Amino acid sequence: MSDSATLVYPRPTEIHPPPPLAKYTYPGFPVELSSVYPPPGPLSKPNLPSTQRKPIWHADKRIPYSLTTHIIPTAYLREDSDVVLPDTPGNVSKEERKGIVQKAEERLREIRRGYEDNGRNRNIKSYGYAWEPTLLSLLASQESQSLVQEIWVWDVFNQGDSALLNKGNLTSLIHTRTGTRDLLSFLIYFLPSSFTSSPLPVHLPQVPEAEAQRRIRNGFFGHGSLRLPICCFGHSFGGAISTLAAISHPSLFTSLCLIDPVITYPKPQFYYNLNGYPWVQYLDAPLGLVEKKHAKDSWNLASLDHDVVRLKTPPIQEAITFNDAETGAAEAWVRLWKKELDPRIKLRWVMPGPGRAELDPRPNATQERVWLRPENCSNIRMEGSGHLVAQEKPEMLGKEIGKFLKDVSRSEASAKL
Repeated sequence: MSDSATLVYPRPTEIHPPPPLAKYTYPGFPVELSSVYPPPGPLSKPNLPSTQRKPIWHADKRIPYSLTTHIIPTAYLREDSDVVLPDTPGNVSKEERKGIVQKAEERLREIRRGYEDNGRNRNIKSYGYAWEPTLLSLLASQESQSLVQEIWVWDVFNQGDSALLNKGNLTSLIHTRTGTRDLLSFLIYFLPSSFTSSPLPVHLPQVPEAEAQRRIRNGFFGHGSLRLPICCFGHSFGGAISTLAAISHPSLFTSLCLIDPVITYPKPQFYYNLNGYPWVQYLDAPLGLVEKKHAKDSWNLASLDHDVVRLKTPPIQEAITFNDAETGAAEAWVRLWKKELDPRIKLRWVMPGPGRAELDPRPNATQERVWLRPENCSNIRMEGSGHLVAQEKPEMLGKEIGKFLKDVSRSEASAKL
């Protein structure tokens, strides 16, 4: 079969409803806009943990896009209580490490069960350089360039450079609601009021209060908006965050593309089943290394810029992110099933190809979830790709994003990612 995403999931004859439990009713919005606000100033302004750099396409004269990195504060106040997280040191013997990992797993399950049992509230995760080959494939097309003014790649507070920036302050569990608040805070209070080709400061300033209030009332629609609605792409946990943000404030978005999102059928026994989601493996990664030789069978090696890459995210942060899978994944699934996503928002699912592992291995589970919101919806299956499509098939994904933007542009003047 050709290297293109031509396969789709047909609409199922039925979709199984969620378990009839009170915790899966999810009243109100995922996030009330009254809970989204920036911290009071003045704030300290740390330096970037990594220096500004040129993108991989900087010498490609076809692509007139530059790359800059910026810092914004998270939404205020933080809703997650501080906890004592287990440590996973790397300079110990294999047997010692096995015991440490087991105790860390037990501790994380205990903390998470406490949140679940006590009814507590429950990031966009990017792989930095690893996504640039996808963007290169997208932006190499002149047609795509005519549809894209600018691209914002947003990191959750405990991932990538954000993890380095917040080192020493990552003392809580991860909840999808927290990432959703942070994304909405960025779009309402910090996304610059209009596109500019002039350099922006590292620390993005808040937009004027009148503009923020207009965005709260009308999003990016209506009289006075200097911006077009956002065309949002969310991968993995970022897919759940993007979905909940679009349900909370739909007038910020024109379309939503979910790339194998962590949006799965609710599992009531998730935190009690020792054979649940394999998040424990991240505790047992003391060095946080990815080697090209280990990825060569499936990854496009342009997504790694060195032979050995040390992950910026600490292993414990990866583990607690996956440990949150049941909360945001279940809420996004149920809310889509309840048809809470505005049907005017065009929805596209980009899923792994045949024969690759699926996030929910139940029979027909993936087919059902891509049709949870059937209106204004489509899906594609990426031949030869698994969950990490940006690392495995970046060129194909970039072209598919371009096709989706073209589709969106038929009803919009242009699109923003």
